[in-house]
Amino acid sequence: MAKILVLDGHNAAALAFTRSAGRAGHWVAVGANQGLFAAAKLSRYCRLSFAYPISTDDADAFVSAVLAFARQHAIDLIVPTADWTLQPLSEQRNRFEGICRIALPPREAVVAASDKYQTIELARGLGIAVPRTWLVKADSDMGSLPDLSYPVVVKDRFSVRWKNGKAVFGSVSYAFGRQELARKIAERLQVAGDVLIQEFVSGAGIGISFFVAQEEVFLPFAWERVREVDPRGSASSCRVSMAVDGNLGEISSRLVRAIGFQGIAMVEYKKAGDGPAVLMEINGRPWGSIGLPIASGIDYPRYLVDWCLTGALPPKTLPYRTRITCRRLVGELTHLSNIRNGKPANWPEEYPHFWSTLAKVAIPWYPGMRYDDIWLSDLRPGIEQIRNWFRVRRAR
Repeated sequence: MAKILVLDGHNAAALAFTRSAGRAGHWVAVGANQGLFAAAKLSRYCRLSFAYPISTDDADAFVSAVLAFARQHAIDLIVPTADWTLQPLSEQRNRFEGICRIALPPREAVVAASDKYQTIELARGLGIAVPRTWLVKADSDMGSLPDLSYPVVVKDRFSVRWKNGKAVFGSVSYAFGRQELARKIAERLQVAGDVLIQEFVSGAGIGISFFVAQEEVFLPFAWERVREVDPRGSASSCRVSMAVDGNLGEISSRLVRAIGFQGIAMVEYKKAGDGPAVLMEINGRPWGSIGLPIASGIDYPRYLVDWCLTGALPPKTLPYRTRITCRRLVGELTHLSNIRNGKPANWPEEYPHFWSTLAKVAIPWYPGMRYDDIWLSDLRPGIEQIRNWFRVRRAR
């Protein structure tokens, strides 16, 4: 039995890791930001909870607190599950030498996976279909942009980055004309220093995930998004497992190996009809929908923990169940809340209808349905998440 500290206890990946490691017989502690509701702390598999300084306010204080906790409780392995904890730990990983291991990719791979522009350029060089993307570093760069078809996506280069000791969170928005684009570019340049302009890509969201070690790829898995928390594009609230497309699996494995990645990663695409799958990004850390591969028969958290602790490699492949649907109930509630507000102005695609979606979401179970958050054997995290969802909205 090892002693494992899972960070970012507010998110779905942390809950999945807590349950997986606990079921494997490990002692599990769960950490989360001070003052933040963290469902994973409520799991029956959580032996001890830990509130740490907010990493995006003070990265050094956060790392020092985690280090002190690891020393005090003889932690064997730390598992960060969000960019804003993974990146500070990656930058200061040397402080943990001789104390405990951290489930981290190599430093260079962390940087490469978090840089959306670098990812796009690397993928383009590998012959992978990517959206047309422009990096804008100054207002004057607007003049060099070609004639654009609107809407376009205005997104930050990084999901989070640190400037002057403080975190700058990335954002994604849409511009429906040149004036709006100029305004949004100016806003993001002031906050973040640069910004990406990307052509709008429609289609179904598809994910390909892997375990990567020693320049080899293990345990490929694939799924398609059914519903997204924000129908315009966001994390999924419901998704379904499917067989891995051979070509898509191959190009995805080339991409993650090209950045020198080790650990578990997920590559996201959008695919419309018979068109090519177009790369969106790499998630170089545990992702929110990791409950689906677990429910389908591939327990990525358990294999990652075993590899970090003992060096044991997983099987090259495993058969898994396709057509397994996995939902996150609080994500489904937020999806319904979003579509109840109606189709956003100028939105170019079909938009879900509230009543027909409610009819689908209201079905509590059918063969092959699983939940990220609601487990009969570990009910409290899911139930308290729902209560917290309503509490937050009543307080607005």
